[in-house]
Amino acid sequence: MDLNGLSKEFGFAACFVFTTEPFVYYEQRLRDGALHHAATELTASVANDAPWANAILLLIYPYRPFRNEVPVSGNYPASNASYHAAGKLMRKLNEIGIKTERAEVPVRELLTRNGAGISLKNGLTYLAGFGTRYSAQALFCALPEPEYTPAQPLQEARCCGCHACEHICPSSAISDEGYDFKACARAYMGGDPMEPWVMDAMTCILGCELCQKVCPYNHGIEPLEDVPDAFRLEEILGGNIKPVLEIVGKNLNKQGRVIQHACVIAAKQGRTDLIPMIERWLTDEREAVRVAAEYALEKLRA
Repeated sequence: MDLNGLSKEFGFAACFVFTTEPFVYYEQRLRDGALHHAATELTASVANDAPWANAILLLIYPYRPFRNEVPVSGNYPASNASYHAAGKLMRKLNEIGIKTERAEVPVRELLTRNGAGISLKNGLTYLAGFGTRYSAQALFCALPEPEYTPAQPLQEARCCGCHACEHICPSSAISDEGYDFKACARAYMGGDPMEPWVMDAMTCILGCELCQKVCPYNHGIEPLEDVPDAFRLEEILGGNIKPVLEIVGKNLNKQGRVIQHACVIAAKQGRTDLIPMIERWLTDEREAVRVAAEYALEKLRA
């Protein structure tokens, strides 16, 4: 079966077929407390969680960022689109008799241990041809005759020594020692009330793109010219959230996350014209939204 060709029918640029060996590096990092809580519930042993599977399909969905002046992360629209595309591929494989399920596995280890990806010190993984601008979806699969993607010689992290990501990181989460999620503002933008230092570091709605924007391995990836009207601050702060969630996924509005971020970005842009819209969120039942609105108004009225 041409899995690579089939995956392209669903919008993916590549499909790797990897073995199901245990994720020993992930388990070690768990023991060391080096992982963000969002990554602590991944599958370490496929033999335990999906003993029927003889392969992990890793699907690569590349994306282009928005223009520099557009304060929206390009990652989440791609993540949402790739999630649904993977679901369609999964259903197709099951229909033709190949058992397939979604897999929550350590993608970075999956790529690096097979020599397909290279770890960078900003915590991201470089893929030739895609830079770090891609969303990856994994599926457990029981293939009749698995043809595994040939493993390449393992390579060490090969940051070129430009230090660009270190210099631009707004919370100093990147150093010569690598990436420290505990210092990364993005790790604290998940929906709970944000501390002032996190909002001070925020550069876009739903995340931070700075280290990717300056990374030499992403040079040549042209930004998108068209930006959906759904991302206009006026739309979000006016409460018109549904169009945004259709693009990025409904799960990303925990505790009014999108509204929180829009309030902060409005302050960063000096949008005093949006003060009346932000004021309405001061009485919202969600504490995290109120905190972001208060932060924004303090900055805009200063």
